Amino acid sequence: MNEKNRKKKQAQDLVTGRILAIFLVTVLLLWGMSYLYDMMTYGITFMQGQLVNNCVMAVSGLAAVICLVVYFTAKKRGTLHTERVVNSGFLALCFLVMCACSFILAMDYYNGMHILYIFLPVTAVLFLVYHVYERQFFTFCLVEAMSIAAAYCCYVGAWEKTPALVMSVVLCLVPMVLALAGSGKLEKLTRQVLGRNFDKRYTLLVYGVTLLALAVAAVIRGKLALVICLALGAYVLASAVYYTVKAM
Repeated sequence: MNEKNRKKKQAQDLVTGRILAIFLVTVLLLWGMSYLYDMMTYGITFMQGQLVNNCVMAVSGLAAVICLVVYFTAKKRGTLHTERVVNSGFLALCFLVMCACSFILAMDYYNGMHILYIFLPVTAVLFLVYHVYERQFFTFCLVEAMSIAAAYCCYVGAWEKTPALVMSVVLCLVPMVLALAGSGKLEKLTRQVLGRNFDKRYTLLVYGVTLLALAVAAVIRGKLALVICLALGAYVLASAVYYTVKAM
């Protein structure tokens, strides 16, 4: 095996290891959060469950900040161990997800676990997409996942619909702004978000239509919001097939 093939295999093994690790973390988090959820839904252990959940949120948030500081410091010095499956960047992601899970349970402990059953697997899939597919497809999946969640919140009338809509709109606007003014100082950021060979017209069209769909879902709500939710999901699946075939 020549040097080029050896490095390629090492890179593939690294990606595979990280994907397996993040799915293992997802399973462990689901188990741990379901235990916390059970504590928070029984009257006898309600206060204890809230206390434990708040402690988990505080500790994981602090750990995420420390890991991020270590990650950026090591990256700046050139001492970051990018060849390892678990490094400071990976740990920061895990602690951030854990903190987000505790925050969701703290904000809505009645429906929080139902949200986590979707949030955690979607996060794991997005991690896989980030490492396997083109960067523009990862950005697209991230934006559409948030948009689908916002449209569904509009359908069920959940209180989370307002923050979900705001986050979705912001996520839609970022790639659109970068597509329009992605040269000069923003060129590096544009490559990180949209890749090198993105289609400007397609980018503006896709996220523009998504914004329009979100506006309709927010105003009309009801079954039309559900239809929009399903339509966005179907388009994500169709795009996944396209990018998979393209990568072959």
